[in-house]
Amino acid sequence: MMNHGNMVAQFTAWAAQNEQAAAAGKPFVLGEMAVVGPQGLADITDVFGCALFTLDFLLYTASISISHVLFHMTDIGNQSAWQPITVGGIAPWVRPAYYAHIITSTLIGPNNDTRIAEVDVRNQLLADYAGQASSYVVYHGDHIFAAVLINLKEFNQTDAESTNTQLNFTLNVPPAYASDKLTVLKLSAPGADSFKGVTWAGINYQTTDGIPVAGASNDTTFVTVSSTGQFSVLVRDSQAAVVLFNSSAGLIISQATTGTPNASTTRGSTTAFSTSADRSGSGSANPSSAASLSYTVDHVIFLSFVLCIVAIVF
Repeated sequence: MMNHGNMVAQFTAWAAQNEQAAAAGKPFVLGEMAVVGPQGLADITDVFGCALFTLDFLLYTASISISHVLFHMTDIGNQSAWQPITVGGIAPWVRPAYYAHIITSTLIGPNNDTRIAEVDVRNQLLADYAGQASSYVVYHGDHIFAAVLINLKEFNQTDAESTNTQLNFTLNVPPAYASDKLTVLKLSAPGADSFKGVTWAGINYQTTDGIPVAGASNDTTFVTVSSTGQFSVLVRDSQAAVVLFNSSAGLIISQATTGTPNASTTRGSTTAFSTSADRSGSGSANPSSAASLSYTVDHVIFLSFVLCIVAIVF
């Protein structure tokens, strides 16, 4: 399930229906979604790998103009984003998948002007990462708000980190962004098989009362755009990164604090964005390999004039 290519292939079953809904001017809604339905599966839907799958799933559905995603939740199911009661001697707790909902809500924001597009890296020569990397760009209005980089390759908590357990994403943006200092927020855990120790932007939601606190560590970093409009972000296997272009907004805990991107008018409706991924984990990827991945905002409107609304049902 931690394979972006597999997920994209599965959506072909709904492609015709989604097109029919768009032609009729109706929203296309996915109901009772689950990673493993209907109740989930221990060690699969209650671990960190499920958070990465869910984040990738939500962003991809937004990119193909699916308007609502409703997730199946019960009080005793392993599929639920949290467990509200004691089950089998296990006290109530927040499952890792919950973080995907928090991040998606943050990216959408409160202003009803969000567009999300996939920047397809599936055709790049990623060797053993084939199908296990995905990239998205999030627009608020006519300006880039964030880039999302997801490394779905399995890394378990007993594995050792090295240069071979990370993927280097190189992003190309207009030179108008040159010298901008961007905030890089990470969705992290010790491994894909981890139940606890999950953090988003250094925040831990897996507390006894569900109130978020600062995590044991904060892997938030910063990156500066080069004079040619390029920067790179290393993303460990089984990890995701969100690059905020509105760095003045600071740390975002709830969507109510999401600000309006402070981009100048020189970064307007012709803004282009591309991503390439380098298997070696060091150096910069060849920008020419991403030539076919360049989007303009006008194209994004055409491809994904979308507000992805996430609802949770019991």
